[in-house]
Formats: sequence, structure tokens, C-alpha cells
Amino acid sequence: MAALSAVLALVGVAGAGWYYSGMVIDPSHGASYPLEVVSYDGSRVTLKGGSDTDAPGVYGLTWASGNATLGAVVSRAPGTVTRKVSAVRRGTLKPGVRAYLDRWMWGHEDPRSAVGVPYTKVKITSKLGDFPAWRTEGTAKTWVIAVHGRNAGPAEALRVVPLFHRLGMPVLSITYRNDEGAPASDDGKLHLGATEWEEVAAAISYARGEGATDVYLYGWSMGGGIVPMAARRLPGEPIRGLILDSPVMDWTSPIELGARQRGVPLWLASVGRFVVERRTGLSFEELDHVAHAADFKVPMLIFVDTDDRTVPVEPAVEFAALRPDLVRLVKTAGAGHTGSWNLSPDAYERAVTAFVTAPAR
Repeated sequence: MAALSAVLALVGVAGAGWYYSGMVIDPSHGASYPLEVVSYDGSRVTLKGGSDTDAPGVYGLTWASGNATLGAVVSRAPGTVTRKVSAVRRGTLKPGVRAYLDRWMWGHEDPRSAVGVPYTKVKITSKLGDFPAWRTEGTAKTWVIAVHGRNAGPAEALRVVPLFHRLGMPVLSITYRNDEGAPASDDGKLHLGATEWEEVAAAISYARGEGATDVYLYGWSMGGGIVPMAARRLPGEPIRGLILDSPVMDWTSPIELGARQRGVPLWLASVGRFVVERRTGLSFEELDHVAHAADFKVPMLIFVDTDDRTVPVEPAVEFAALRPDLVRLVKTAGAGHTGSWNLSPDAYERAVTAFVTAPAR
């Protein structure tokens, strides 16, 4: 009986580890709408649900058939938050609508419809096939290659597209394996940057073929982990610098944070990491950019928000402390994951402008 109990316990742990590993590496597409519109009077909307509806700054409110631009918080009540509405861009905003607070601002719109910047749909050829991307034009020979976060898409770059358009810098906002509409990896799993960097390499080759002399790599969240991996793997490419927003600088810390938030014991998170490595061939040590801080050669601008409840900021802060010769770290508070732009677009864009217009090192 004791032996049977031990076997059953082992099976239970293995099953839990398999389930938890899937939360990390299984792609997931499609939006969720955790918020409910309680009221809208033409200038103010009251929202129920969610945990970040009172975040300071400017945001989109996106629902299945529409999008609005939200301003400052007007009031808070138990279970609800009321915010100013700057504009209803499309659709009908009314009580009962289910929506989400949109840090990208404009949902999955394209650069022309969202921010008035002309663009072209292009294909980036990597070894798995052709990957769709957006390309905006510019006169500069320095391009920006934008890499979105986990289960996101090219629209994550929309907030900074107008800035680079004003600076004359073309932007190539890419997709990578297992994205919606893009080729899948052989196993259909996310590799957390260990293989996705190959699409960044293909994007650099595309940009160079179109006349780029050098590039900035710009990554959000998981994209902020893919971009450093590309820099480590491509020391001979003309990468002028990295811009990272809420980056995953190692994968142990967000996995453990997710476990704590779900009430999962940390030892089970360790089992989950073990299963991830066995299912994918990944190495968490190899994915740890902090452990490889000495390998980097190009300047970096890193944004973190101390109220990030998705990716802990400590690894990025530690990385910046290890490489003060390369890193400028910008800390914000209150905006959450990838929300530093939303908190203060002007301050954020000043930091980016100063970084990309500084003399090359």
C-alpha cells in the first residue's frame, strides 16, 4: 500500500508539473474581456472587474467590436473605477459591454488605422517559412526591429511607431514562431527566446537587404528576452542598441511569481521548470541573461515598472547594476507590466529619443 501511495503521489506531481509547464510553453491566442462597463455618460465610463483599472496614465479600452481612449481616474468605489473617456474611436460603448484595459491602446489595429502612419505588410523569411510583419518607412538607414511579447502581436509596437516615424526611422514589427498567422515550431511550443531569436536574425537580414546599415532591437516582455538572445547569438550583426520594456531577463523569476500568485508551492514550480526543459530541450541557465551579462557589447535602454505583477523587475535591475557601462535603467511605478509608456508617454519618448539619437559607441 505504501508503494502504491508513493507511485500515485509521483504520478500526481508529474501531472501537476506537466500542467504547469503547459502554462509556460503552450501558445494561447484570442482576447479575454475581464471588465464590464457599468455606465457611460459620454465623457466618463465606470468599469467593474479586473485588478488594474485604476492604473495611472492613458490606456485603451478594447472590446470585441470597439475601442476607446481612457484618461485619468475620476473616482473609485468598492469594485468599480470611473475614468475619463477621451474618445470612442470605433464601436458603441454602453453598459454591459465586456472589455479589457489595453496598454497597447488600439487593440490589434494596424499603424495606419491606429496612429495614421502608412505601412506595408511584408514577409520575413526564416528557416520555418515566411513570417508576416509590418514595415513603416523612413529616410534613416538605421531601422528599428520591434519584437512583441508572449502571445501578443505586432500591434504591441503601435505606441512607439509615431515616434520613430517622426525621427525618420523605419520600423519592422515582426512575428515569430507560433504566433497567430505565422509558422509553428516543430513541437508547437514556445521556446521562451531560445529559438525565436532566429526570426529576429531573419528580420535583420531583411532590413540589411532593404538598405539598413544598422538596427535597434526593441522588445516587450518575452520579446525583451528574445532580443537579448538575438544580441548574444549575433555578435557580428550591426546591432546599434537594445530597448527593452518589462523584459524577461530570466524565466525562473516570472514562473515563481506566477506560482505564488496562484498559491502553488515553489517546489512545484521547480518541477514545472524541469518538465519544460524535458519537453522542449530548453536550458533555463542559457535563458538567464543576468548570468550572461558579461557577454553583451551594445548599449541598452531598459524600462521597468515596480508594480509589474507579471515579470519581476529584480533581474533587470540586477542586470543594470552588473553592466552600468551599457545600461540606462528607467524605473516607473504604478503602471504595471509594459505600462511605462502609458504612465507618461512624453517622458518615455524623451528617453527613447535621447537613446537612439546619442552618438554611436
